[in-house]
Amino acid sequence: MRNIYILILLVLASWQVQAQVLEVSPEQPERGEKVTITYHTAAAGAKISKTATEVNIVFTYSTFYELPWKMAMVKKGEDWVASFVLQRYATYATFYIQSGDIAEKPSEQKHFEIPVYKGGKRVASGLLHEAYSLTAQMPKSADIATLKIALLEKELQNYPNNYEAKIALLNTRINLSKNPTEKLKYRNEARRIIAAKFKADPTTIGNVNLVTMGYLMIGEKSRLDSVRKVIRERYPNSDLGKDLRADLIAKEKDPAQKIHKLEALLKTGDQSGGEGSTNIHSLLFDLYTSAGDSVKALTHAARLVTKNSPQTPQNLKDIAEKLTERKIAPEHAIQYARKSLDKVAQWPVGIIRYFPEFGHIPSYVADSVRAKAVAEAKSALLSLIALNKLYQGDSVSSLKYATEALNQSNGREGILNSAGVYQQTGRHQNAFDALWKLLLKNPTDTVVLKQAKTNFMKFNSSSAEFEAKVSELEKLELAQLREKLKKQLMNKPGPELSGVTDLEGKTVTPEMMKGKIVILDFWATWCVPCMQEMPYFHKVYEKYKDNPDVMFMVVNSGANNTLADAKKWAVQNSHYTFPVYYNTDKNIGDKVGFTLIPTIVVLDQKGQMQFRTIGFEGEILQKKLAVEIEILLEAYTK
Repeated sequence: MRNIYILILLVLASWQVQAQVLEVSPEQPERGEKVTITYHTAAAGAKISKTATEVNIVFTYSTFYELPWKMAMVKKGEDWVASFVLQRYATYATFYIQSGDIAEKPSEQKHFEIPVYKGGKRVASGLLHEAYSLTAQMPKSADIATLKIALLEKELQNYPNNYEAKIALLNTRINLSKNPTEKLKYRNEARRIIAAKFKADPTTIGNVNLVTMGYLMIGEKSRLDSVRKVIRERYPNSDLGKDLRADLIAKEKDPAQKIHKLEALLKTGDQSGGEGSTNIHSLLFDLYTSAGDSVKALTHAARLVTKNSPQTPQNLKDIAEKLTERKIAPEHAIQYARKSLDKVAQWPVGIIRYFPEFGHIPSYVADSVRAKAVAEAKSALLSLIALNKLYQGDSVSSLKYATEALNQSNGREGILNSAGVYQQTGRHQNAFDALWKLLLKNPTDTVVLKQAKTNFMKFNSSSAEFEAKVSELEKLELAQLREKLKKQLMNKPGPELSGVTDLEGKTVTPEMMKGKIVILDFWATWCVPCMQEMPYFHKVYEKYKDNPDVMFMVVNSGANNTLADAKKWAVQNSHYTFPVYYNTDKNIGDKVGFTLIPTIVVLDQKGQMQFRTIGFEGEILQKKLAVEIEILLEAYTK
């Protein structure tokens, strides 16, 4: 009762703050209605000033997939306003209001919310999704599980047949229970519900996806293979059964045997339309294309684009691309590329979800991002036509399409293909000039670099001149990186590191870091990206290890790691000579501003946090981190 009472208090507190500072209109919005959010800077307790120049809505949990996670508001008098129409599938969203470093929330453990209604009643899964949102709203609350249960029980009161809510409720109870017998009781009940779901419709992919989702929710991933095995063995001639059988055949090594078995599989079927699945046709198309059998390859290609979907433009391009790679059926490759061009304005960009009850749901993509993706796709498709025109012996048309492709975009695929056309027609200077555009964006692209050198040497035989151009390119890259990073200086207070010790247990003190550039790399022994990052990080350490003004601290995050784990890792990886530290502060992520590892933070000589890189970025880390250090070293000497 205490936890439910806390929930009621949180809701009331949220309503009071929302009424004073923020309004959502209408109060019970329905799908298809226009929702207006108004922030009152003049309201008592408003954190954001009337003089603010920018205010945004930041969604922290949302099923409003076609809206941006960060939405700009428009100033009207002393208020800031934003409006949008609720999508046909909308259920629930949480958000806060942000202006610069100021974030307006009803409380530390509650965000503003938009529940979706129908006839005064919360829509199906609305309370389920509200339960999911609690982790974003109050990640450290000890009451999350209890609050989730209250919301999930209410969801099931409204919608008793909500399968996902049933599993979510049982899983929450499994995690909350400390009694092994009770845990097993809830787990067995979840298994019973999932098994009944499977039995109700074992060969429809949408239903089977719900079954696998259920097992994943209760942490039983190993059961997924069993589900697939049951479908293969009990329902072998269903479309889904054949799909799964095809996956096994695809793992065989002999292409001839694969073709024979897949063709035989197509001839079986007990479902309407039953000449097998798209998966089988896709596999056979690839096999026949690799074998150079254009007639059979095209037969199966035709079956891959019988239904229209958001992925159709990409599917058409994939067919054209594979035919082009094998240099077979150029006329048909051109036809597929042109069909894709006809649909290029609908090019799939971003995440496209599919729900049986709502159909395909695109995610929000900025207009600039979409325009770039469409331009790059158009360039690639024109360049495929150019290559196939060349294979047909029509070099005049080929060069025309190659030029047109380059005029559309500087996308990698379009440039590589067009450069290939120039190279094969003896226009090596043109090929080099096109490839140089790619190298200006990414000087470390070895494929492009090799092709650029091949073409350069055809019109200028001096290797030294080519190496000189590459050297200029590297300088340009570093200059561009320096200018970019200078704009990213954070000038934020550095974190308190009271919980960090060396591997002998000696606490790191502020005096040890005073006047130094400090590079903090937060990692864990179980983190694969962290291990991938280490070689690049170590090269930067080797470069600056003798500089007394630079200090490196490779800090084991402590998440699921012990000091013994850190010590063991240091011994096993003694080829890394940077100093390893251990963290015992559970709040280090909040202090530094990260939830993912690896995270690298660079503090300046005054202890200010200037750079922060969250996640592994690849080889560029080596150059980026070195440039960050150089920027701070130079700033200190001025």
